[in-house]
Amino acid sequence: MIINTGITFAYKCSSCGTFQFNNVSLFEISQREDIVFTCRCKGASLVIKKESPTIFKITIPCIGCGNSHIYLVSAKEFIAQEIYIFNCPNTGIKQCFMGSDQIVRKKIDNLEKEYDELINMLGYDNYFINTQVMLDSLNLIHDIAERGNLFCECGNDDIELLLLSDKIYLRCNLCPGNKIIYASSNEHLKVNLLRKEIMLLDEGQPIDIKAIEPFTVKRDGRFI
Repeated sequence: MIINTGITFAYKCSSCGTFQFNNVSLFEISQREDIVFTCRCKGASLVIKKESPTIFKITIPCIGCGNSHIYLVSAKEFIAQEIYIFNCPNTGIKQCFMGSDQIVRKKIDNLEKEYDELINMLGYDNYFINTQVMLDSLNLIHDIAERGNLFCECGNDDIELLLLSDKIYLRCNLCPGNKIIYASSNEHLKVNLLRKEIMLLDEGQPIDIKAIEPFTVKRDGRFI
């Protein structure tokens, strides 16, 4: 029997509201006294502390009630099931997921689709396949651009950004250079988080957007 020792923790930050994905091995958890996963907004942290050789205390900041909740988890529970869900005891909201990376990300994809459906039912346009992943990916691109790391191979940094339902299309305003950033699942977000710079290339096959009517955003943030 092969046991996968890799564990993914995904918690919804109580400060910025986005899901944070953190990977750790069971061996690392058992060897260290405590592990701290801090949201990239620096607003909240999930803490795993070893209480005994087989018991671990997990402190999770809760977006549902604003408090932090403490859960005691045994070493066996880390590997006993494919996914473990932590609920807020006050509101019942699913505040954290623990398990294999693929299953955790798929579960949250489904959860966010349900969230999008709820927004649509309340009267908002449900344009994006995964609204939260799209917004997180846009914020990442914005941060990359602010650092001066968004540019075209021709040297131009005047980049136009168009939002489609499942992707972000970047195109140069001086040449045919372009780049597609996919943003419809948490697997896409996982890839996007690794980006340090984005360079547009003229590959001779610009995307056809005539019939899609996407939103258009200029570099100064204006919607057109």
